[in-house]
Amino acid sequence: MRTARPAIAALGVAMVLTLSACAPAPTSVEVYSTTGSKSSLLARGSDLPVVSGSGSGNVDIVVDRGTQLQSVDGFGAAMTHSSATVLLEQTDEIRAAILDQLFSPTDGAGFSMVRLPIGTSDYAGLVDGEPVHYTYDDMPEGQTDEGLEHFSVALDEKTVIPIMQEALAVNPNLTIIGSPWSAPAWMKTTQSLYSGSLIEGYEDVYADYLVKYVEAYHDHGIEISYLTIQNEPLVGARTYPVMEMGEYQELSIIQKLGPKLASAGFPDVKVLAWDLNFGESSSSIATSYIDTVLGDPEAAKYTAGVAFHGYETEGIDVFGQGFQYVKDTYPGKMSMVTEITEGTWSRDFASNLSYALTNIVLGPLNYSSAGALYWNSVLYDDGTPNKGGAGTSLGVISVSHDGTYTKSSAYYAMAQISRFLGTENGGQAKVVASESSSPEILAVAIQRPDGRLAVVVLNTGTSFPETVNVVVGGSSFTAEIAAQSVSTFIY
Repeated sequence: MRTARPAIAALGVAMVLTLSACAPAPTSVEVYSTTGSKSSLLARGSDLPVVSGSGSGNVDIVVDRGTQLQSVDGFGAAMTHSSATVLLEQTDEIRAAILDQLFSPTDGAGFSMVRLPIGTSDYAGLVDGEPVHYTYDDMPEGQTDEGLEHFSVALDEKTVIPIMQEALAVNPNLTIIGSPWSAPAWMKTTQSLYSGSLIEGYEDVYADYLVKYVEAYHDHGIEISYLTIQNEPLVGARTYPVMEMGEYQELSIIQKLGPKLASAGFPDVKVLAWDLNFGESSSSIATSYIDTVLGDPEAAKYTAGVAFHGYETEGIDVFGQGFQYVKDTYPGKMSMVTEITEGTWSRDFASNLSYALTNIVLGPLNYSSAGALYWNSVLYDDGTPNKGGAGTSLGVISVSHDGTYTKSSAYYAMAQISRFLGTENGGQAKVVASESSSPEILAVAIQRPDGRLAVVVLNTGTSFPETVNVVVGGSSFTAEIAAQSVSTFIY
């Protein structure tokens, strides 16, 4: 996890769209803003007039609506067993309100993606009042179950499954990603959840294990869209479930998993490779992993793209190269951020908001990311419950033990775009080309399926407001954006 916040990298990338010749410009744009001072939190401001020409602001953001780039899958967070535990400990009214704030596209953030641990992580939650680490086929020491006859998600039926069913009632169109922290101990070299790797020769059984997970969740009305083969495959011995996995073993599993999913009736479930950082210390092995999987014709048939975590701290200039590498080297494959967290090491709202937008939300979109997920969607405000691990993460929503709750800077950073993608009734949102004239003003433009344009603009400066012209074709509108603040314009 990051322990220091880097200086915000100058990023001469931004966005704006050119209207098609036959589409008249609107007369005004809607404005929704979150300020670093918290004076405005995803709040509707006064509509701004659209005028001819480029406007009188100091910075131009020019949108080329005719150049469509990647599709946006969305934004969201993980429903860990701890997140589910916290929600289940609330009253029905409070739980419903929090789920609405997370997933409603009209009243909340409109999050459209959820990541689920396959078996428990360090955020293991509680089972019958006790924190427990488990997989779905744990056996007594010395016993194996290669036929997976004892496979069961019964413990998840007490936590994650009922909460996901409630979340899907709020937003039935959630994209769900499943990620395992460890195979059952009997499949591993150490016979332990807390260290070791998959025993060579167990790739077939492990692939069957992942298929049974997809089947079991389907039986509960929860459809898995993506699987990663192993969360953080370079992480070794810990006090919570982990499993090291080399790139060729991951390749072998994907080659087996794809046909097994299709045979089981789930041909649309796709794999995301890697599922770990991309930075100065990890870029070499990350690209090797990516090349091994996506460079193999058989595995590539079943692999949609690459999952990245954001825990290396060099900033978007370095992190963004991972997304760019996927785009340039493997056209047609996507990439996204599947894990990053805010934590007890930094509680400053303004700097966290700016960091999240620059390095996780807007910045990666400008390098071809399809979206981002933060780690725990909900935790208590002291970061509990957890078992093993550092215990320093904070939830996207933090709940006090009296049931009151607060939304984090990460929540607002994602909500400023996720709520306005316009995909709740179907269709795809696409990034369109744009350019900013200032390295301190970062922007992303999204073509919505309803034909409208969402332009998200961040002022990364720490001291002064900035006046920005958003230029779309021959028209523009001008807005003032406070320091370390973000506005979304619906054009």
